[in-house]
Amino acid sequence: MKSGTAFLIAWTVVLCASANFAANGLDITFFEDGVISDGESYDDVFVYGDTTVVDVKGGKIGKLWGRDRSTVNISGGRVTYAQSYDRSTINISGGTITEPSIWDAGGTINVSGGICWNIRVRDGELNMTGGQVTGIGIYTPAPGGVVKIYGYGFEYYPFPGRSDGRLKGYWLDDTSFDVDFLSGAYEAVVLYERARDFVPVADAGQDQTVVAVTSTTAEATLDGSASSDPDGDELTYLWTWTINGNVYSAIGADPAITLPLGNHVIKLIVSDGTANSDTDEVVIAVLTLTQQLDALRADKLQVLEKIDTMLKKEQQVVNVLDELLAGGDLGGLALDDIVAARENIHLSMQHQEQATKTLQKGLEKLEGALLLLGSPLEP
Repeated sequence: MKSGTAFLIAWTVVLCASANFAANGLDITFFEDGVISDGESYDDVFVYGDTTVVDVKGGKIGKLWGRDRSTVNISGGRVTYAQSYDRSTINISGGTITEPSIWDAGGTINVSGGICWNIRVRDGELNMTGGQVTGIGIYTPAPGGVVKIYGYGFEYYPFPGRSDGRLKGYWLDDTSFDVDFLSGAYEAVVLYERARDFVPVADAGQDQTVVAVTSTTAEATLDGSASSDPDGDELTYLWTWTINGNVYSAIGADPAITLPLGNHVIKLIVSDGTANSDTDEVVIAVLTLTQQLDALRADKLQVLEKIDTMLKKEQQVVNVLDELLAGGDLGGLALDDIVAARENIHLSMQHQEQATKTLQKGLEKLEGALLLLGSPLEP
């Protein structure tokens, strides 16, 4: 929700003209998600609420205040001053921002792109994975402040007597950077140097069961979307499997493949163009309709067996409590507590007995379906 502070009289006119209006020279407040785009211009922008996310994609802003654990994403435009306050987060991936500042502990600024004219950290956390810092550089943080820089090829040049010095290096996308640090600021810097071309990791997804309803084959959709590359490189996917000695393959993150009845081990290797991952596997079981019903029946029987085991164990506890109550020696426990515990266990047993009855009815229906489909019931 946007609320302006200097255009109440003209509100209805502006509202009728456009829902995404430009209000040059005015203040604006967000209490829920919103967007600021090209053509909009504000003296002050206030963002409140721990679930509020505001995207700044363009326009001009005098002062931007992130408050009350809110999140502001800046990907374009120009901001004269941006402040993270009340543990809010400012993510900068583009645009030009003059002196983004963390005001208090718990505040965070994440810079992955754009141009920052100075950054004042104080006692919050600054994470840099890209972008540029021009002007004087990064200001001295207060105690507890930290500057985390992720890249590689770091070289540090101290400037005794003037400032802490200058850090040079490369972001993980090979873009070079250099950052100046004011006196005391570099003491709070933590460098995370990662070698390039880390080996990607393949994830073939969860095992699946699919049913061949009217034939001896079924279609299964593979899922390698959880595969990853530490460098963020684009991945290619190669799936392979064997049927009767013949090797088959598919490509892509989520290809659909046709498999015959039986259990099949599908192997996945991903590549970032430089290195290949280790192999990950997924097992896909292709069952007939009656085989699937048999498997469901077996699952229900197993659940019934587990419930029966739990009921026996709970009955043992009830018997012990009954003995305590009958013998009068409560072992230091309060009588009311023993009675209440016994009642709770009885209630638990009643719920499980009801669940048993429901499962048994379901099992009877399932077995009836199997008989109708001509499948004998296994003991």
